[in-house]
Amino acid sequence: MRCKLNSTKKLLILFFITAISLFIVSCKSKPNFNSLREVSYSKEIAPIVSANCTFSGCHESGNSHHHDDEFGLNTYSDLTRAGIDPGYPEKSELYATLVSLNDNKVMPRKPYNRLSDTQIQLIYVWIGQGAKNN
Repeated sequence: MRCKLNSTKKLLILFFITAISLFIVSCKSKPNFNSLREVSYSKEIAPIVSANCTFSGCHESGNSHHHDDEFGLNTYSDLTRAGIDPGYPEKSELYATLVSLNDNKVMPRKPYNRLSDTQIQLIYVWIGQGAKNN
């Protein structure tokens, strides 16, 4: 019985190591953003940001009530200064704040709703495609 239990534990450990290894390898491969349709900043990204980020008390341009860590997001230049690493959404602060599980870091903050999965995916692909001003 003891040998069988040890064999079962070894098998479970081997399974988890294999699963974690496969996960790590799959995460290291960069998606081919060029195979996807091009995401437009002016038609898709700007409207998402405008509707969800640039209202009073958040990232409104010219808001004198901003905290030190807040800034406007009304223009393409504003948005690209928000921690975007063109071509690398996973390294971009903008993307990280949208998908954060930490209520103190996620944007938009409560009581506002998070972006939809579709909106987050569009931003992810846009950054992956180079965060172009198109």
